[in-house]
Amino acid sequence: MVMKSNPVANLSSSLIRRLRYLEWLFLAVHLMLAITAGGNELSLNLAVYGIFLVFSWKLPINHSLRFRQAYILLAMLSIVWANFLDVSLDLLVYLYIAKSFFLIGSRSTIYITILTGIGWTASECFSEIDEIQQLDSGRFEPPFGFDSYDLNMIFIFTLGIYIAVSIFTIFFSSVIVAEHESRKRAEALTEQVEILAKNLERTRIARDIHDSLGHTLTNLDIQLKVAQKLRDRDLERAFQAVDTAAMLSSQCIEDVSHAVQTMRRNDFNLDRALHNLIEQIRNDCALQVQWEINLPQLSLSTSHQIYCVIKEGLINIQKHAHASRVFFQGYSTSKQIILKLEDDGVGFDLPQVHSGLPEHGGFGLRGMVERVQTIGGKLKLDSAPGKGTQIVVIIPR
Repeated sequence: MVMKSNPVANLSSSLIRRLRYLEWLFLAVHLMLAITAGGNELSLNLAVYGIFLVFSWKLPINHSLRFRQAYILLAMLSIVWANFLDVSLDLLVYLYIAKSFFLIGSRSTIYITILTGIGWTASECFSEIDEIQQLDSGRFEPPFGFDSYDLNMIFIFTLGIYIAVSIFTIFFSSVIVAEHESRKRAEALTEQVEILAKNLERTRIARDIHDSLGHTLTNLDIQLKVAQKLRDRDLERAFQAVDTAAMLSSQCIEDVSHAVQTMRRNDFNLDRALHNLIEQIRNDCALQVQWEINLPQLSLSTSHQIYCVIKEGLINIQKHAHASRVFFQGYSTSKQIILKLEDDGVGFDLPQVHSGLPEHGGFGLRGMVERVQTIGGKLKLDSAPGKGTQIVVIIPR
């Protein structure tokens, strides 16, 4: 058997405790009124209040829907029965309407409220009939400020109050449940966002390590291995390799420092940084680099991502393209930032790149695509064996 949803099962324990404390408060108020009124019915009042004390203590949160329905129905019947016995429980009837909304849902609450309203109004009219009979002996005045007893008016007055307060109670309970469910959904979404943010942060860290340190550390490892192999045969070349390794280790430290400064600086100038990067590439190798850069002032995060994309593209050309010429262009339109990077190198087969072969579709290219996607842009790649490579990045403004 499939169990229907239980609204109160997902409510906080603090709210459930408050419902219980509120019920005890109502019972205490009724008890004080009964003691103040005096009479011979105090023992009956205490017995009825004891029954509802048990009802409040045994809240069936995790029971089946039928059990919860029976709990509410029995409580409502007890309230109506007590009213027939002149044990007034005006406050509790509305509290149990609220509890029924939490326990059995809105539709069942409406049915329970209608049935209880019939019994409650009948019990009130029965009580007034008894008072009318006693009024004939001159012992009672008409209730509610009426000049005379009119049973029809009393019926309408009682039913009107019951309907108005019941509607308010149901509406208020629905607001509480809706707010609680919204908070639960918000908490679930927050947890998902935190998990996603952690995954994105791991990807970003891996990408930054690859872009800033990966190439330098690879070259450093190569130079140290060369020095190891040549130390017994050619000391001069071995020392040259060690000197190169020392220079590369300094480059690693500089890359880390540059990355930290880039993340912390608020005045990062993308045009100047790209100029310096291209000059460095020209000095480190025999590439002929031409460039046209005219980019607007962008946010720090966007500028940093663009810088890293172009740096990765230039390093890939330097390492893999075997190119002699490189052309870079960066400009903007009213709607887009456009970056173009072209070389006349050996090129490669695009289907192999998209299939994820390591020799062409490695982490560097994936990192470039991820960085561009991070700032809402697109990366287009065009290449063929022997025809060079063109990378176009389009970023919306």
